[in-house]
Amino acid sequence: MSRLIFLLAIVILVALIYRRYRQYKSRSMPVKTRLKPERMVRCDYCGLYIPERESIGVEGRHYCSDNHTRLDRPKSQS
Repeated sequence: MSRLIFLLAIVILVALIYRRYRQYKSRSMPVKTRLKPERMVRCDYCGLYIPERESIGVEGRHYCSDNHTRLDRPKSQS
């Protein structure tokens, strides 16, 4: 009879440990959210690909920085 009680106690202990482990694992792992793909555009000066929302658009052209926007402008002819 004592062996049966001992085995029952072991089974309950293992079940409790497993249950705690599952709770810990579910709390520690964040839910993964899918990001929407972004359209990538190419800088018309250096060729670097950047997300469209981060690009600087001037007259239908895309640039990765203000500096490249200025450098790619055609020089005015005098």
